[in-house]
Amino acid sequence: MKRRYPSHLKIHTEDSPSRDTLAVQRSRSYAGLEQDEIRSVLKSFSDATGWSVTSRSLPQDASGSAPMPHVMTGLRGQRWRLVESLVQDGLLDPSDLSDLPSVSMDRAQSLLQAIESLVDRLESAEETVRRQEAELATTVGMSSHQDRNRETADRLESILESAAKSIGATAAAIYLLDEDTTSLKMRSCIGLPKSRLTLPPRPLKGSLGDLEALLGNAVLLTDIEMMPEWPSPEDFGAAIVAPIGSQSMPYGTVWFWSEKNRGYTATQVEIVNLAAGRIMNEIEHSLLGEEIQESREIRKQIDTASVTQASMLPDAQRLHENFDVHGWTFQNGCLGGGFHQWDATPNRMLGLLVGNANQQGPEGALVATSIQSITRMQWNQQASVASIMQSINDLHWSMQDADWKASMALFYINPETGYGSLCNAGNVQAFVVSERGFRPIAANCHPIGASPEPVFVPQRFVLQDADGHVARCLIRI
Repeated sequence: MKRRYPSHLKIHTEDSPSRDTLAVQRSRSYAGLEQDEIRSVLKSFSDATGWSVTSRSLPQDASGSAPMPHVMTGLRGQRWRLVESLVQDGLLDPSDLSDLPSVSMDRAQSLLQAIESLVDRLESAEETVRRQEAELATTVGMSSHQDRNRETADRLESILESAAKSIGATAAAIYLLDEDTTSLKMRSCIGLPKSRLTLPPRPLKGSLGDLEALLGNAVLLTDIEMMPEWPSPEDFGAAIVAPIGSQSMPYGTVWFWSEKNRGYTATQVEIVNLAAGRIMNEIEHSLLGEEIQESREIRKQIDTASVTQASMLPDAQRLHENFDVHGWTFQNGCLGGGFHQWDATPNRMLGLLVGNANQQGPEGALVATSIQSITRMQWNQQASVASIMQSINDLHWSMQDADWKASMALFYINPETGYGSLCNAGNVQAFVVSERGFRPIAANCHPIGASPEPVFVPQRFVLQDADGHVARCLIRI
């Protein structure tokens, strides 16, 4: 007969009297597992050297505070000193000779100091793992400030400790989904060895307790040993699992374990759900803080870039004794795609450039800077207006990953004769205005970067005729 799994989310079974004895035999202090390992090392040290080791506490810091409370391994604040194993009663029996230290005190002290150094490195490594797991819990990159990550880890553990104390749980842990939502990684824990944080993620497939919880409800495992189809990540008597996040946006689960099999009241379930909500708020708060910090950095960069762009836009300049050049560009924001530029070329011509990119903001600023840079370089090479326009179009047409199109007008004016030539692309309006009226000098054509083979035909004009009438050239994009 095929075994059927229960469809309900909360699972209850009768307490078995014989289970109490098994639970007592299995009872252990997870917070002291690392300390037990240290005791085992020190016992081996005593057996090998004949010197016993006793612990001594380090003095408190200047503020009078005790060692950090979140370190549950018992390593911080403990160091050791050597004592002789042999009882000093003034008499030595033949049996006592085997208990005499086999190495000198100096050599034993050196070995003990080496063990202390390894303990320090173990403690430092576990604290680093603890901080990094808090980073990953909030998807904060390694560039975040270490103090902020440590505070996040402390707050997550504080939430777990408070909820565990309220419901009488022995240990608790936060498991978050990976990007592919196929596995769960422990990001924070209490009542468990910190070395658990270094373990690889466990697969979500087959973790029925987590799967049921991710549907949006707390799951009660009142007797884990009698429910092998609902596997627990840790070996305890009972557990309660709550979801972190929502059905539409699941982030992971939080587990609370108890040594003995037990039931859970509605109030205790609500406490666990509230703790899961606080964990979610803490993660979102950390994400928001990081986004605010990144937003401020981006704003500073944009402000700096806008000042640089503004410095590239001249307002007035006398390039020749007979010609004054004035212009201004309005940007729709700190950064934009508008640009203008003028200069005296090596062949004694006046070069003028005005235009606007299709895009606004930083993307438009990139297009504008590209056109200004190419034009200035071509001016120094004494290129014609048509060849400059062709070079700009070829480059911008080849860049297909974004919109690099722009409208622009490029002028050459001979200051000695008043004759000039114009090439334009896109939406450009240019007029020669004099006492006799005005006439347009711009031709309709495609924008820069819109066609691979555009035709740029220079338009000729004169700003001073034979009768001495002086005209003005006006350009509008």
